[in-house]
Amino acid sequence: MKNNNNTLISDVYFLLTLMAFSIVAVYMGISHNFLMINIFYLGISLLLLVISYFVGLLPGLLGNLIFIFIQGSYMLYENLLQGEYVSFLMMFWLVMPLILSLVIYGMTDHQRKVQMENQQMKLRLSEDTVFDDLTNLRTMNAYQQDAEIFIGTHKRFSIPLSTGVITFRYDDQLLNMMSPENRIKLIKEISKIIVSSLRENDIIYNISGQGGKPRWAILLFSKKDGINIAVARIKKNVEEQLVKYPELNKYDIQLRVGVAEYDDSITSVKGFIATAVQEQEYDV
Repeated sequence: MKNNNNTLISDVYFLLTLMAFSIVAVYMGISHNFLMINIFYLGISLLLLVISYFVGLLPGLLGNLIFIFIQGSYMLYENLLQGEYVSFLMMFWLVMPLILSLVIYGMTDHQRKVQMENQQMKLRLSEDTVFDDLTNLRTMNAYQQDAEIFIGTHKRFSIPLSTGVITFRYDDQLLNMMSPENRIKLIKEISKIIVSSLRENDIIYNISGQGGKPRWAILLFSKKDGINIAVARIKKNVEEQLVKYPELNKYDIQLRVGVAEYDDSITSVKGFIATAVQEQEYDV
């Protein structure tokens, strides 16, 4: 509802902006005898618009007040000391720059609010979704939901439960060297390899989050030794499969894995996965 209000207000300001510039166009057409003066004042108006747009409303208003003060002082000088009649030309450009600045700022400000609300909405949707668009794997949100069920089952039936976290070794350097296209291809291929390396009842998650570094998680009923076997198989398959892709094989791609087995010292899902992340320090 708030987004709709900002959109409506932005549209109103857009119409006001069109009206203001239409008035300026009509006025310049009527007063074509003063073309150079009009161009001069229009240039000042555009400068004040730029200040209001890029710097902010207060600096824009301050610029307009300075302009009005200078213009008003000159008008008083012409009228009182020189005895000359102040033309409508001067009166028009006394107020029009301020009007243009206000309507332009109002339009752009509400457009920014609409864009920000759209970004927040996309972020909330990305956090709530259970499948990642790029890899079609279950997300961190799904991992948290599933882990709570797995932990409940573990406590009830004493079934061993383990989780693993997989990242790239030297991920900062690796990703910085790669083009965006190769990064996407790498994430997709690694995801496929991990899925093909696991049993059908093992679950793999993409838990990197929006804009985060690539990170996968495994959740399965098994002791730590069992998931270590799966990890070794994943590393072997990654090394063998990436040979097929020359654009990826030229990079030193290594996986870094941390594995944790659930026990009574772990009190939450976040603690479970944090333990696995800490175990990555020992994967040398």
